[in-house]
Amino acid sequence: MEQTGVFDVDLRGLIDVLGNNLYTNPGVFVRELLQNAIDAQAVRGTAERPIEITTDGTEFVIVDGGVGIGEEQISELLGTIGRSSKRDALGFSDQATIGQFGVGLLSGFLAGDRIEVSSKADGRPPVRWIGDAAGSVHTAPGDRGDVGTTVRIAARPGLERWLAPETVAQLAGDYTALNATPVIVNGQRVNPPIDLFAENSGMRAAAQVAYCQDQFGFTPLDTVQLEVPQAGVRGVAYVRPSGGDLVARDHHRVYLKGLLVGDVADLVPEWAYFVRVVIESTGLTPTASREGLVQDDLFVEVADAIGDQILAWLTGLASRPTTRASFLNIHEQGIKGLAVHRAELLGFVDRHCFFETNYGAMSLATFRARFGDLRYTVSVDDFRVLADILGGRGFGLVNAGHAFEAGVIRALMEADPTIVGEHVTQETLLSALGDVDAATRERFASAVPLASNALAPFDCDVALTSVDPDTLSALLLTDDSAKLAQDRRAMLTEAAGEADAWLAAVAAVDQAREPLAPSKPVLVLNAANSLVARLPDISDPTVAGALVRTVFSQALIRARRSLTPALARDVDSAIMLLADLATRDRHPSKDDR
Repeated sequence: MEQTGVFDVDLRGLIDVLGNNLYTNPGVFVRELLQNAIDAQAVRGTAERPIEITTDGTEFVIVDGGVGIGEEQISELLGTIGRSSKRDALGFSDQATIGQFGVGLLSGFLAGDRIEVSSKADGRPPVRWIGDAAGSVHTAPGDRGDVGTTVRIAARPGLERWLAPETVAQLAGDYTALNATPVIVNGQRVNPPIDLFAENSGMRAAAQVAYCQDQFGFTPLDTVQLEVPQAGVRGVAYVRPSGGDLVARDHHRVYLKGLLVGDVADLVPEWAYFVRVVIESTGLTPTASREGLVQDDLFVEVADAIGDQILAWLTGLASRPTTRASFLNIHEQGIKGLAVHRAELLGFVDRHCFFETNYGAMSLATFRARFGDLRYTVSVDDFRVLADILGGRGFGLVNAGHAFEAGVIRALMEADPTIVGEHVTQETLLSALGDVDAATRERFASAVPLASNALAPFDCDVALTSVDPDTLSALLLTDDSAKLAQDRRAMLTEAAGEADAWLAAVAAVDQAREPLAPSKPVLVLNAANSLVARLPDISDPTVAGALVRTVFSQALIRARRSLTPALARDVDSAIMLLADLATRDRHPSKDDR
């Protein structure tokens, strides 16, 4: 038998379709030829036999011990692309195979100019098939003595890098990392045995961690075992030891029947940003290029099942305090952020994520058990002002001023109508404090205006109250708009005279705005405090002003506000004045001597 002809289709056009529309890069020919070889050996029952590849950058050769091809199939399979399925011609319908022989073989033309196939089927004479990129085909008797197939590819000029030994070894190792069939490249095995799903738990754990380190580049915080029997899926979700991207959808590693498909999107719910998943399946359907999965009903079922199993791991952390603490130390803010829009995460966040309160950090569930209503602020400033006052009266307060936390509380109240929440602000406190009694107000009648004059340079008003605890000298009430306005004024003042176009633009905007009602910080003096109570008795306005500015600095520090350089200098002077007055009798002046 010897025959020369041409393909039934335009080979150059086919190569263009394969390279530009089906496959992502020329290197996929390594996977396709390995797929053919592994399929052939699986059908013959010789899966344990090594598949040998030799390559030097100019010629690539792969040898398998599979079922081989007889002369009656060779022309039909390789001369007519429309009937290239080895699955149809040779009965490859078994679950152990996924390849299509003809199209897979022709992928060699992505990197080669000439392909030669030498094959022998059991009980049939050997056959040789030669095709080139020009579209010509030659078939002839072969010389292979044992059953199996040898494929030889000559590199296309300019694409030799895809046949380089190091490139082929890397590709072959990646594609067959989970396949039990040994793959040898230039004498070295590139897929050492690794059993991610070994029955022995110790061996399984070691293999899974080693895989994650080698393939994903990190040591997992924990692993989640995955299984979806109806799709023949088993896998591992690796919990990241560092923060992930809450926005970008990650891709996850998929193998079909032991061979790499690639990194696939949409396999894991978007809220599970903290895991990287690898699965092996016998039932999912690959795309035509075998570089992705068909997102059919079974795919959706698998994705949902994986999400359920990751969620079960998450909720199971309730009984694993050490792992839970490690996980939340890294991912707590991310989990809170996702819980705002993902009801399935709310229960975990409610019970296990910590929120700052005026009685220490605790979960929202613990807070409600202790204090009943969920009283919270949405501003860090409000929390700093209110925490001590409410704590002194036995009321709990949650600081929900950090990212996502107010959203979590609102989502909880919406999901569970039995949760009673109260949003507390500084204005709430002012209303609750109310006026002091008439006698106290009369006593401070001249002291309050004096205090206002002392704080005029700092654009701060003064008010009076009487509140427990009496150790609190004053409260500094602010709002965000007042603080932002003060910061902007300070910035423009400190940059005065500098040629800065952006600052000039900010100043111009401020000048062009319609005048707004002033929004100033308010220093609320606590008349119940022993230090503030002395203020009406100080007749010297300089001394009284020094006392007020000292109290003002204390209130700033309590509210965790920084002192401006001007205020720091002024407070230093005030403290020095008070120190001088306190030690005047001990250090008489020269005039007194």
